[in-house]
Amino acid sequence: MEILKLFFGVREGRYAIQSMAPMKLEPADGHSHPFYKLKDGLFHAQGIINGLPNVGLFTEVLGQSIVPIVAQVPGEACLRCLGTGFFISCTGLLVTAAHVVADPIEREYGQAERLIGNKYVMRDIKIGIMIPVNSLFFQTKGFLFRAIDWSVIIAEDRQSILGPRKIDLRLTADVAVCQVEQLGPDRHYQPLSLVQKGMKGVGLGIGKTALAIGYGDMRDVDLSPAAPNVLTGDFGFDLYASHGPILERYPDNITIRQASAPGPCFTASLKLPGGMSGSPIFDHEGLYVHGVVSRSLQLDDGLAAHGYGCMLAPLLGLPLEAFEQKSVFDLLETAEHGMPKISAPDI
Repeated sequence: MEILKLFFGVREGRYAIQSMAPMKLEPADGHSHPFYKLKDGLFHAQGIINGLPNVGLFTEVLGQSIVPIVAQVPGEACLRCLGTGFFISCTGLLVTAAHVVADPIEREYGQAERLIGNKYVMRDIKIGIMIPVNSLFFQTKGFLFRAIDWSVIIAEDRQSILGPRKIDLRLTADVAVCQVEQLGPDRHYQPLSLVQKGMKGVGLGIGKTALAIGYGDMRDVDLSPAAPNVLTGDFGFDLYASHGPILERYPDNITIRQASAPGPCFTASLKLPGGMSGSPIFDHEGLYVHGVVSRSLQLDDGLAAHGYGCMLAPLLGLPLEAFEQKSVFDLLETAEHGMPKISAPDI
């Protein structure tokens, strides 16, 4: 299995694709298809990325686009690992599963408060992403934390059932669009290519292969202070891949409930442990992301190779208040945010 990875830089003051290269996914020692930890090794491609040559360890390069989502409650010496997310723009737009960012509300540890206009704020928690530093250049392994400024999900607040104080969200679809704070001065994120108009090919037809990439072995991390703004811990952020055939598609699952996952979705023969929630699901050709990992079937004797993915195309056309009611697909038509826009021949 492999994916086509695009690398962005800045040209004449605008985000632009500097290069593209295939990234071949191979199992690490002791792992095997169809669910496996990714083998690491040296990766290089053309271009200068954020001031450095485009050279690094394979998983650190891929980890610039596919990131762990974490939460930390002030005063707790623990980093809660929630799931996986992936960037869709150079400016920090990120997609994940809605249940990942709603976890503090669901499990009641973020002091969520209901505001006017279908808005909520979490008063006592930091939610964000962890992005790896390039260990080849900085001579150390580590991660940068960047906070999630806001998230948009589609859900029903069933406050009339459980009283006005209790927040009980019923997800309409398991997709969230988030804004992550900027990486730093003159630095930008590396987005993945989304399903988009004008791209034709095999895609995610029934019987074709779906590929999910995420942090399949995430565990909460005990933290220890090492220096101002520096914490140490056993960050087991290892990337995993899971692939298998598409089984069924449920595009009308909002109006005609046919599957247990909320919203338009599909099922595939994918083993998807909890840390994979929110992971991108690539199409058969490895060109672009069609879906987001939602959930997996758990049997008495372990995790089944039967997973649910939420479809992106029906949901990314919804208006976003932060962008004057423009949708993700509207933003894709401009160069302002650095979102991959590529086409492929009809296959």
